[in-house]
Amino acid sequence: MSNNNLSTKLSAILHDDSEVFLLQFITGTGDAERLADIINSFCIHKLNNRISDCHFAHTSMGASFGLRLKNGKDIFLKINKLRTESTVNKGHSVEELTAMSRIQENLHNTGFPCPDVVIHPIKFHGAIYTVNEYADIGLQEDAHNPIIRRASAQGLAELIKRINSQSSLDGFKEADIYQLKSLYTAPHNPNTDFSRNADKAGWIDEIALKSKQIITSIDKNLVLGHCDWSMKNMRFIDNNIAMVYDWDSIILQDEYHILATAASTFPMTWDIPVRIVPTQEESYKFVVEYEHARGKKFSKKEWIKISACVTYYFCYTARCQISAGDNYEGSFIKALSNMDGDNYLRV
Repeated sequence: MSNNNLSTKLSAILHDDSEVFLLQFITGTGDAERLADIINSFCIHKLNNRISDCHFAHTSMGASFGLRLKNGKDIFLKINKLRTESTVNKGHSVEELTAMSRIQENLHNTGFPCPDVVIHPIKFHGAIYTVNEYADIGLQEDAHNPIIRRASAQGLAELIKRINSQSSLDGFKEADIYQLKSLYTAPHNPNTDFSRNADKAGWIDEIALKSKQIITSIDKNLVLGHCDWSMKNMRFIDNNIAMVYDWDSIILQDEYHILATAASTFPMTWDIPVRIVPTQEESYKFVVEYEHARGKKFSKKEWIKISACVTYYFCYTARCQISAGDNYEGSFIKALSNMDGDNYLRV
């Protein structure tokens, strides 16, 4: 069958029960052959082509596939969990993802480095399927290199300028994790359980609570932005951003939180051998470089809020790592425990 390679790639990533659970959570099935048949059926019905090869298969918050069709065309297919009445706080609606996809399409058409949209989000077999062009160009780089870090910070500032001058807020609802009664939002990975090893995390929760109190005491600046602005979603050519991926990460959120998330994660990738956590100096410089590209300086209060957001992000990620027992050298746990001062940017 033409989807044998896809089935093989899916089987390769389903190496333990947690991966099977994640794929089933997203797509509705944890069976590799069944999902391969569904994806092939989608391509036949929506693209009038069968699958001839699979370049890659990957699961995270969605299930992503690089596919070659029988006609020789390569596509990028992403499957997202469909939100239902029983999963009201998990997954997406078609309307939400379409709003994001329209922004991506407009960015591509106006020259921003992102893939073109082939098929906007549609419901298929109980999940949401989106097809982009297979824009495999450039390389991942080590963002601890100041030149790459600066390009990343400038790229985020340019993106936020563009989409907030051109885009409607229709289809978006503000995502304010700091208004939740719980200290943290629900973990992004359904396999993560914050109750696991919680007895070892009291010191992290204390830092998170103090950070959250600072954050909620300072006004927001709501913008549309990209909430996963990290190296794993970028490719570079000649030290410039050549492509940005993961456009279902467009979100309506406080600019200071979006920036802080990027300042916490900009070097993050597991595809090349780099340290995923930025130092305090690197995170601070990322914000300075963004501020310069933004064209407007932050006030002292804004700096305090941004640093509190960075610190809170480190706490959240450290809690995810503690729950998984991932207290390795270079982890967010270690960075937080070795933090100089009471906030990560030292402002």
